[in-house]
Amino acid sequence: MRIKVNKDKCSGCHLCEMVCSLFHFRIINTEKSAIHIHKDDLDTSLNTPFLCRQCKEMKCLNGEKVMEVQERKKFIWNKARAECCPFNALSVIGEEAFHCNLCSGNPQCVKVCTPGAIQIVR
Repeated sequence: MRIKVNKDKCSGCHLCEMVCSLFHFRIINTEKSAIHIHKDDLDTSLNTPFLCRQCKEMKCLNGEKVMEVQERKKFIWNKARAECCPFNALSVIGEEAFHCNLCSGNPQCVKVCTPGAIQIVR
């Protein structure tokens, strides 16, 4: 399972960011979210959700001797992994990177995205 993004439908409401931090930390802090909305003010004015793409071959773990299955379940990672992500999809604060773990199989962001910009793909 992964989350598919349709940036053309994103309204830029940031509800996905809020519910992510609320689910994982019990606070609303969009900086501590595994999903972030980027707005292209200079060119297209599109809002684009960015989050882990749940790659089959996890390049962010490149060279680490870890079990990918276990690492996918973790929400907080070391920031070094974010630097290895070719899609720049992991949010970083300090030494921590926030990795989308699909809310343990029940992605909360998808539930609150009324325009349908983020959807579950199995």
